[in-house]
Amino acid sequence: MNASQRELDAVIEKMRSFIQEIQKQDPDFYNAYPVVFHNHIEDEISHFVDCHWRLPEEYLYFLQRYIVEGVTWNTGDYINLQIYGAKDLVRGQEGYNYNPVTDEVILEWPHDYLVIATDEGDPYCLDLSRGDTAIFSAYHGTGSWNFSMAYDNLVMFLESVLIPPGLDEELSVDSSSEYYELYITGKGKDKIKTLLLLKKILSCDYSQAKMSLEQAPLLVYRGVETGALRLEGELQRISADYEKTKISLAEFLK
Repeated sequence: MNASQRELDAVIEKMRSFIQEIQKQDPDFYNAYPVVFHNHIEDEISHFVDCHWRLPEEYLYFLQRYIVEGVTWNTGDYINLQIYGAKDLVRGQEGYNYNPVTDEVILEWPHDYLVIATDEGDPYCLDLSRGDTAIFSAYHGTGSWNFSMAYDNLVMFLESVLIPPGLDEELSVDSSSEYYELYITGKGKDKIKTLLLLKKILSCDYSQAKMSLEQAPLLVYRGVETGALRLEGELQRISADYEKTKISLAEFLK
C-alpha cells in the first residue's frame, strides 16, 4: 500500500466516524437516511470501470474499496453534494457529456472530463488526460463551462466534506482568532456567476438570490479568518464586487 492509498483509507475512516457521530446525535432523523460504504469485490469493480474509462490509480483504489451509497453532504462548502460510486458513474455523466433524451454526445463538454460528484448541478470532475486526481469544478447554468481547479487531489476533495456548517467556527472561537465579515456589494463583472454563487451561499433559488442581490450590500459571511479566505477566493474567482472587514470577537458573537 502506497502513501496515497493510506491517505485515502484515513479520510474514509474520518467520513465513517463523522456519519456515526451525527447518527448518534439524532438517530430518529439520520437512521431514516442511512449512509453506507460498501466494500465490493475488487475484480468486479475493475472490470466495470475499465470498460468505460482509464482511471487514475488513486481514484480506482477509492472505487474498488469504497462504493458510496446514499451519501449527500451539506457543509459550509456544499449545498447537497453527491459523490458517485462506480455503479453511478455512467448515470452521473448524463446532462454533462451525454444527453439521454436525444441519445447524443454533448459536444460542448470537455472530452476528458469525468464527473465524480455534483453539488446542485455544479460538477466536480477529473481530467483524465492528466493521469492524476486533481479536481476541477464549474458553475452550471452560465451558458458555457468555465472550469478551475478546486482541489489538488482526491484526498483534499474528500476532506472538504467533513466539516458541517459552522463547526469550524465554533471550534475556533478563542482570543487568538481573527474574525471577518464579507459583504457582496454589487453584481460584479458577471452578474450570472454572482447570482449562482449567492444562490449557493444562501441555499435559495435563483429568484430569491436575485432579490437578495438587489439589496446589496449583503452580508454573506461572519466568522473566522479561514472561512473568510475560502469564500474570498470564490468571490475573486468570479470577479464579484465584495468587501471584507475585520471585526472583534464581541462583534462576531453578537
